[in-house]
Amino acid sequence: MNTRQTVAEITRRLPDLRKRDVQEVFDVLVELWRAELARSDGAVHITGLGTLYVEVHPVRANGVVRQVLFRKYGLKAPVTLQRRSIRFRPYEALRRVMKEEKSNDE
Repeated sequence: MNTRQTVAEITRRLPDLRKRDVQEVFDVLVELWRAELARSDGAVHITGLGTLYVEVHPVRANGVVRQVLFRKYGLKAPVTLQRRSIRFRPYEALRRVMKEEKSNDE
């Protein structure tokens, strides 16, 4: 499901709202979540779904990556980089629904 489909579905379920208003709320939501996830300890807790968060890991720059960094920065090239991984930890309620869906597919 993409943004356009989400906005259309919300508008269908809540006919008192205009599509433009739903899109604006969605845009603000994305802006808030983006700012939260950009923080090193940021996390977004979504009721009924789970937690979206970013893990930061130091990674040693070796091989081709090291060569590119050396060409770009010279002797000031960093030895380690930060790798950011987006993670999602589902809540138990979502796990149950996913398990039910899997059972129905089989």
